[in-house]
Amino acid sequence: MKTGGPLQHRIRDDLGTALLALILAAVVWVNAIYQGDRPHEDIFSQPIPIEVLNAPSGLTVTKNSADSVRVNIKAFSSSWSTLTAGSFQATADWKGLGEGSHRVPVKVTCADRSVTILGIQPEAVNVQLERLVKEAVEITVEIEDKDALPLGYAIEPPEVEPRFVSVEGAASAVERVKALVVAVSLVGQRTAVERVVEPRPVDENGVTVPNVKLSPPNVKVTFDIQKKLNYREVAVRARTTGSPARGYFVSSVNVEPATVTVFGPPATISSMPGLVAVKGEVDVTGATRMFAQRMDLELPEGVSVFQEGQSEPQKVLVTVEIDAVKGGTTVELPLQVKKLQEGLVARLSIPSVDVILTGPAVLLDDLQLNMLEAYVDVGGLGVGTHQVRTTVDILIAKNSKLVDLVVTSISPEYVEADIREAPPATPTPTITLTPTATPEISATLTITATLTITPTVTGRRTGTLTPSLTPKPK
Repeated sequence: MKTGGPLQHRIRDDLGTALLALILAAVVWVNAIYQGDRPHEDIFSQPIPIEVLNAPSGLTVTKNSADSVRVNIKAFSSSWSTLTAGSFQATADWKGLGEGSHRVPVKVTCADRSVTILGIQPEAVNVQLERLVKEAVEITVEIEDKDALPLGYAIEPPEVEPRFVSVEGAASAVERVKALVVAVSLVGQRTAVERVVEPRPVDENGVTVPNVKLSPPNVKVTFDIQKKLNYREVAVRARTTGSPARGYFVSSVNVEPATVTVFGPPATISSMPGLVAVKGEVDVTGATRMFAQRMDLELPEGVSVFQEGQSEPQKVLVTVEIDAVKGGTTVELPLQVKKLQEGLVARLSIPSVDVILTGPAVLLDDLQLNMLEAYVDVGGLGVGTHQVRTTVDILIAKNSKLVDLVVTSISPEYVEADIREAPPATPTPTITLTPTATPEISATLTITATLTITPTVTGRRTGTLTPSLTPKPK
């Protein structure tokens, strides 16, 4: 039986030859590609984060030996340039794990199937699981710096909102928490306090307990500070009389303490000024060096200085610094109020302060009062009565040489600032005038004023203003 003619044999032979040529070409092409893009082995440069699968509910991790792995791979050169940490997936299956310590193997796969994973470091992680618990703990308020509150002030019991906070975490950590503490300082406080504070979980020794979660994370603490009706905090002033020896001047007058708390009949205390003086004046006549003396206070009838454990009136220590003259003068400056909150008004117990300056005599001779500024900073203070420190600035911008002057003393150091809400604005009435024909009379008034300023080394700067008015008809 014939299977085909010569033409069929030739066609079959040609097809076989073509197929063999195609296979040989493919082999040559693959070999060429392989030679130009040969695979190589190395550790991938980026760590691969471990993803936890099937984490059991009700448990939390207290120890985990690793949260990422490094992989050793084999890949073509073209693949290395495109691989990122996101090309890999590292997983640890926690299915069926309970409380205690476990060693869990890590599996790594790559989205690029031409990449071969040769090794993982580490191959497994050690994890410790504990029961997750949540407990409500009451907030404890700690008042700090109680000594910063003047005598005669009382602190009302603090209120906390919310009173209880949930503490969540591993059972061993939550069991260590014995208290949730919030601390509030009394520095600079004279009125009601309201603070939002983050509680601190502590153990029985007061050490902070880590790895617990608080819900809510913050609480609001409020308490009131009230001044007793028959108590008041006042500043103390001392003044000098006489002059030191020739070639010397009074460089400063300091009173210790600078403020005292007095008590007595409520009506008398409420009518007292915010400043009291010592009895008499300190005589500095002929003095050539620093000296100090204890002096009684000039107080109204029935008013005494409050001192715990003592019944007799307190004496204050007045220290007078005497320095050789290089230039010194005393000036009286009007007081300004700065940083007063909008909607408030402030009234100071005194309108001015005594300021002692030292420096080159030529600067003191040319010194003008507008080159100095005295003020009290009431920033942050609300409605109430406050003792505020006085400040004096030398306005160097008006004369650069003023940098050589020094403010050595401000008396008093504190003044009382009575801060209140500003009264509502009063409407301004509108008056309409109907003009009538009147004779026009005009005149020019010339005012001539002569101001003579006489500086002194130890005394106050004084001036004489002599006005002269000369009307000139026009």
